Amino acid sequence: MRAFARETIRDRWRAAGPVVVLVTLAFVGGCGRRGGPPRYPVSGSVTYAGSPLALGRISFEPDTSQANQGPGGYGDIVNGSYETYRTMGAVGGPHRVVIEGYAGDTPEQRQKRRPLFPPFITTVDLPTGKAEIDFDVPAARSR
Repeated sequence: MRAFARETIRDRWRAAGPVVVLVTLAFVGGCGRRGGPPRYPVSGSVTYAGSPLALGRISFEPDTSQANQGPGGYGDIVNGSYETYRTMGAVGGPHRVVIEGYAGDTPEQRQKRRPLFPPFITTVDLPTGKAEIDFDVPAARSR
């Protein structure tokens, strides 16, 4: 009886083996693909009260109220300049832009994230291609 049971289990695994391998390969192969709309790099400068913003973060969020969809893009602001991360560019179309500024001027101080001002929010219409856009956060935004 035991020999019969072992043969049945072996036979089942032999029959199912190729199916399991194909399903696994299909799943793993699909995980590495980059889907979704194309992303484009965005760069520029950010000033706060007329001076370059030493430390901060900028994010581009597609404006869904204007039927723009897709992933958002973001990057760090260092010495008044920003560039979205290579894999975190923005899609084209209307966007909500959020700028955060932090006290300090070194990467260690940036980790503490002591805000200089409440998040500054504005809008921009990004092209479907590389873009360079400058922003100025007014001094009235200070705490």
